Amino acid sequence: MKENIKHLINYFGYDLKLHRIGKVQPNPSKFAFVHVPKSGGISIDLAMREQFAKAGQPRFSREGVIAMSLATFEQDISNLDRIAQFSDHHAKQLNGLLAYHLAQNWPYISGHVCTNQHILKKFSNHYNFITVLREPVSRFISNYTYNKLTNSLPIMAPNNLSTDNLIAEVDSILEHRRGWQMANVMSMCITGRFAKNENDAEDMQDEFYKNLENYKVVGFLDNLDDFSQQIKTLTNKQINIGSHNTTNSFLDEQKQHVKSTLQNYFNEPAVNTKLKHLCRFDIQNYQRAKEKYS
Repeated sequence: MKENIKHLINYFGYDLKLHRIGKVQPNPSKFAFVHVPKSGGISIDLAMREQFAKAGQPRFSREGVIAMSLATFEQDISNLDRIAQFSDHHAKQLNGLLAYHLAQNWPYISGHVCTNQHILKKFSNHYNFITVLREPVSRFISNYTYNKLTNSLPIMAPNNLSTDNLIAEVDSILEHRRGWQMANVMSMCITGRFAKNENDAEDMQDEFYKNLENYKVVGFLDNLDDFSQQIKTLTNKQINIGSHNTTNSFLDEQKQHVKSTLQNYFNEPAVNTKLKHLCRFDIQNYQRAKEKYS
């Protein structure tokens, strides 16, 4: 019967493919989880994925996404200046990656991606955008330490290709645009780009708040029970957030030394003051978001 119908349609100059559809209606709630790095995202993603994801639609591969950005970046990445330029380019590519997958109508999408006002305007009526935020200075320290211990890509700084001059490397990054980028990752994930400078970061704050208004759930790492409850209220499904991707789970003696050296340095009053200054716009964004959503 199906073949006869196809032949008849082909006869009139049309092509048609017929596929079986499921008898059970899928979960009507669709989610896009914007994972801000080092904000508990792996644990949250696993819990969400267990309830809402569909087989064959995995979390975005970090390696694959970076390879995508490298393919469209035509400069040699050999120093901090080029690394920062690549990071700006990579942020823009993440917008396109998310928009493409949102258009595929997957029930659950997650990864280190970012939204912008155009994506939210187009898709917020069809998707529940969710995210979890973390206090920016602690997020920066965790992100920097984790990258230094695990990142083997020379195109990203810091990386684990050398453990010499740990303190000098921190100082050079904090004084460079690369440090500015790492300090403003949260805002980048919500707005879709890194601020060019201080004036731009201040101007972007309104955009950050307006974009968050299009998110269905905004959670905070220091209160994941509240995040879980919001998901349950929205979907009538309980998610169980475990503990995954913790830095201590893979440290040998050398890595323990690297971690303790970095954390001791970040805790020095002068360095911590510098971090707070570097993260000041994300700190303001975080505090205002917490006042509204926690």
